[in-house]
Amino acid sequence: MSDGAVFINQNLLWPVILVGLVLWAIFIWKEWSQRKERRFWVKLVAAFLAIVSLAMIVVRPSTWQKSTDGKGIILTKGYRPAQLDSLKSIYKRIQTEEYTKGSPLSILKDADSLFLLGHGVESFDLWQLQDKSIAFMGGEMVAGWTAISHENKIPFGEILHLNARHSNPKTGHWAILVDNGGNPLDSVPFEEAEEQIVQLNANTKASGQFVYHLLEKNDSGEIISNEPLPIQVVEGEPLKILMVNTFPTFETKYLKNFLTDKGHQVMARTQLTKGKYKFEYFNGASAPIYGFTEENLKEYDLLVIDTGSYTALGRRSKEAMGEAMKTYGLGVFIQPNESLFRLSERKLPFQFNRDFITEITLGLPAQSVQKYPFEFKNDVRTQKIMVDSVQVAAYVPMEKGKIGATVLQNTYQWILDGSEALYANIWTQILKNITKGQEEVIAWNAVTKTPRINQPFEFEVRTSINGTELTTDEGAHIPLIQNSLVPSKWRGVQYPRKSGWNTIKVSNDTVSKFSYFVFDKNQRKSIALSERLKANYWEFGAQKRFNSIASSSHKELEPISLIWFYLPLLLCLGWLWLEPKLDN
Repeated sequence: MSDGAVFINQNLLWPVILVGLVLWAIFIWKEWSQRKERRFWVKLVAAFLAIVSLAMIVVRPSTWQKSTDGKGIILTKGYRPAQLDSLKSIYKRIQTEEYTKGSPLSILKDADSLFLLGHGVESFDLWQLQDKSIAFMGGEMVAGWTAISHENKIPFGEILHLNARHSNPKTGHWAILVDNGGNPLDSVPFEEAEEQIVQLNANTKASGQFVYHLLEKNDSGEIISNEPLPIQVVEGEPLKILMVNTFPTFETKYLKNFLTDKGHQVMARTQLTKGKYKFEYFNGASAPIYGFTEENLKEYDLLVIDTGSYTALGRRSKEAMGEAMKTYGLGVFIQPNESLFRLSERKLPFQFNRDFITEITLGLPAQSVQKYPFEFKNDVRTQKIMVDSVQVAAYVPMEKGKIGATVLQNTYQWILDGSEALYANIWTQILKNITKGQEEVIAWNAVTKTPRINQPFEFEVRTSINGTELTTDEGAHIPLIQNSLVPSKWRGVQYPRKSGWNTIKVSNDTVSKFSYFVFDKNQRKSIALSERLKANYWEFGAQKRFNSIASSSHKELEPISLIWFYLPLLLCLGWLWLEPKLDN
């Protein structure tokens, strides 16, 4: 692109014009005798063009061109060749370098305004492009699995729920979930679309560390892709649950059966008449409770209480329940009825709005679920509980404990209709979010979502123990960096050397350890590219131009090639020399 012509030797322009006019005048005077002949005018034009060409050679006309100094192109995986050709046609002789992960970019020494083509650089290499002006151009569409989501740690007996997104699926192909032995557990056919969301489920049959697999097969049964799904199935500690009702209901009966089948200790109290109760004990539960005290509630992980019993609680019982939540982490779940949604803010920590919706759709295949015509009010304290991206319940933290409720009703009908899996999924999600959390001496969190061999795996540790030392499987020490704002929070980096399950251990402690799965270079390729693309868009934005402040982008004068002036000069002078000889 240019902005018109400029003469480099601008100071010689007028002298050159005057000399040129004088030379042309002398030529006209010399040839004036031939003014009545046609060849006079031809020679006049030739002389003029020769003088103009000679003048241009002296003053050197140039154009403003976009400078390639300070600019460069970084090519990453998935760049479009047509995009590269387009840039090179605009910026002549622009520097170009291909990116190799983990290696320093030499182009950064000479350029600070860079076109980044393709899927971008790895997140651990983004530091190299700091303080540079980047125009991120993007790359080709990522095909295949672009997201896989599942719980990495599942209590034994619960259902594994897998959600995955596939880009550019093909009709006739299948997504199949298989266990670590290769046995198929669930499958979904692909449909012709730009993108398809896949949901697969499976029952866990044993505890331990397993590697399930998500397969894509074509209509001939050939495996197109095989993605490992590392799962830790843990033996969950049985919970102590107290259920309190003013009268027996089907909802309470089936929920009680569900909890006892899971192996939890359940003590159910049902009011028969005023002051008289029926007590039921399951899985080792004992000791009847008539009135709530801090002492008898602190032993329980969860209190399930219907609305009638909740509103009938006396002042002392309410105070005891509140103290048990705040001090000991008791979880309280209120079974709803119509009167719950009319309670004032003084009696209930969360509130509702009437939404007039009595059914929602959950699960695959989609099933209608009955609900009360209310929804939870949006509040800073109120935390949503979601199932299939639909809010089904909510809770409010009460220091260490929680209190919550749901808007669903008649959920026992799902069991009667043969939808035990949906019933189990919903109640597991609701109660898991409200139940008292297990206190851990050390809490682990993986920052790097897809660990790979010889690449940095970042993790966080929360512990109140001073002087905690961590080691790898090989016994190598891992240094930790303490968070300046949260003293109990530490951050570490490990470079795993083998694929599969790896372990980080606490020195002199065989119990506190953290297991994570390391993928090899051929696994999760499309997901890694999709995540890299998102990280680069997040870092540099989607605009395909330079930051005007940070960029050193400028224009410079580029002289027009002298060949365009020497050629007409030689042709015109040649004609003026040859013309008299042709005439003779």
